[in-house]
Amino acid sequence: MTRDVHSQAYERHGPHVTTDLRAAALATLAATPALLRSLLTSLPGELTESAAEGDWSPKDVVAHLMLAERNGAIGRIRTIVASSEEPLLQNRDEDDELAQSGTRARPLADLLEEFGELRMEDVAWLRALDEQAMLRSGRHSAVGRVTAGEFLCHAAYHDCLHVAQLAAILQSRFEPHRGAMQAF
Repeated sequence: MTRDVHSQAYERHGPHVTTDLRAAALATLAATPALLRSLLTSLPGELTESAAEGDWSPKDVVAHLMLAERNGAIGRIRTIVASSEEPLLQNRDEDDELAQSGTRARPLADLLEEFGELRMEDVAWLRALDEQAMLRSGRHSAVGRVTAGEFLCHAAYHDCLHVAQLAAILQSRFEPHRGAMQAF
């Protein structure tokens, strides 16, 4: 049987999600909803609902994060912890999931509120998990064996990735209007 590269690396290095890293990931996850509300709530719809060609709008990013709360890394942690075996975790097409979800029709304020509520519940649940739960693993259909702790770090990484995406989208809206300051 051929082992995938991720499993080989895991066997060489073992679990590497320290207590401090777990705490940092949880703090990042807990902070994201308030950060998004602070950044987006007072902006006009023309900035939050329009997307550049081939990109998501800020509202799409929030909708994606809300959908990912159940179907992404945290949902996969729930599946791993609830399973007596090492579950198979199917890869997802995030663009298709967003397009099919109907969330694009919802107001941004509703998406932010629901995301905040889901995330608060999930962070409380994640904080209650013990170290043994974080060491449990599943088999991701695209990358192989992944532990609950690794999914936790991925969830924090995923939040950071999309916060940076939001900043870049907003930056691109302001850039052409900076006049002579574009020299800097």
